[in-house]
Amino acid sequence: MKIVFLTRRASPQIGGVERHIQKLNEELRVKNYNVKIISEKDIKYPHIKFIGLLYIWFWLFKNRKLILDSDIVHVHDVFIWYLPFKFLYPKKKVFLTIHGLEWRNPFNAFSLLQKRIAVKLFNGSIGVGKFLEKYIGTKFDYIIYGGLEKHSQSTVHRSPNTFLFVGRLEPDTGLGEFLKLLGSSSLVHGTKVDFVGDGSLRKECERFGTVHGFCDPTPFYKKAETVVPSGYLTYLEAKSYSSIQENLAESCEDELNTDMSSSLTGNLAFKMRGGCHGCKIKTFYSTQLKKEYWEEILKLKKYNTWKDISNVYLKLWNE
Repeated sequence: MKIVFLTRRASPQIGGVERHIQKLNEELRVKNYNVKIISEKDIKYPHIKFIGLLYIWFWLFKNRKLILDSDIVHVHDVFIWYLPFKFLYPKKKVFLTIHGLEWRNPFNAFSLLQKRIAVKLFNGSIGVGKFLEKYIGTKFDYIIYGGLEKHSQSTVHRSPNTFLFVGRLEPDTGLGEFLKLLGSSSLVHGTKVDFVGDGSLRKECERFGTVHGFCDPTPFYKKAETVVPSGYLTYLEAKSYSSIQENLAESCEDELNTDMSSSLTGNLAFKMRGGCHGCKIKTFYSTQLKKEYWEEILKLKKYNTWKDISNVYLKLWNE
């Protein structure tokens, strides 16, 4: 069976959607599915408003054989890329995953309307997070939260007073408020901070620690004592290198870390230790969207493997 994924970014680029597609691709290939990933690195379109979109449509039409020869087309967020082809090839099975909202302007009415229309037009849909249904104003066929891999704790060696931030170095990830915390006097002298990511706040981050750029965060997960994730997938990956109890968020309510500024927006800071004794955890929100986003993740009792995630896609495709 031939499947085409359409996505703006793909591995080896680093990010949550990129990793989601990479892991999904690996699981599907094990099950003998033939997956073709088409991303901006294939299309190489000019990043100019409207002109870039016209170029994408032209490239996909020129290479329409990829679509016609596939059994299924699955679009990850970039539904506008495929829109003309939905009408050109109305019988082609096309599915959609919406991974999130635009954090810089999540409530843009036109953007939300586009997503709502796309869900209606496509043959089936997956939403990464139940909260999306509320803000987009639609219902998905399936809700997922990303995959998790368990790792041997024998390979983990924590370094005291080490912080790790993983994600884009941008204000909308909550990084600005984390930097305020680092600039305060509430942290232990000699605290070491690593930043795995890049962005407009790189220079600010370099004042407090080492910026490693977009690279594999695995070695840093293994040694960091405290992780400040920028999103749900970072949180899940960090947990896979820890022995934190699944109900940590609830059982540690009385041990909230009041030393951390309550304005650490949109992030969850947690210590990578076993059990709840001495572990302090606190969630921080800047908007209702961020609040619901983190509350959903923290209430999950079971984290799916990537095999589980691939099975959801197969159910959606009736495979």
